[in-house]
Amino acid sequence: MTNEELYELMKDGFAQVNQRIDQGLENVNQRLDQVDQRLDRVDQRLDSMDERLRTVEGGISELKGKQSAISGMRSWILTVCAIGALIISIVVAIVK
Repeated sequence: MTNEELYELMKDGFAQVNQRIDQGLENVNQRLDQVDQRLDRVDQRLDSMDERLRTVEGGISELKGKQSAISGMRSWILTVCAIGALIISIVVAIVK
C-alpha cells in the first residue's frame, strides 16, 4: 500500500467518523429541543397552578378576615348587652 492509498483510506475513515459525529450531534440537538418543549409545557402548567393557588390563598385570607370580624362583633355585642343590663339595673334600682 502506497502513501497515497493510505492517505485516501484515512481520509475516507475520518470523513465517516465526522459524518457519524454530525448525525449524533443532530440527534442530540433534536432531543434537547424536545426536552426544551417539555420544560416549557411544565413551566406553563406550574404558572397556571401558581395562579390557582394564589386565588385559593386570597379566598382563605378573606374567610379568615370574615371569621375574625364575626368574633369581634360577638365581643362587641356581649359588651353592649352587659352595659345595657347594667344601665337597666341601675334605672330599676333608682326607680324603686
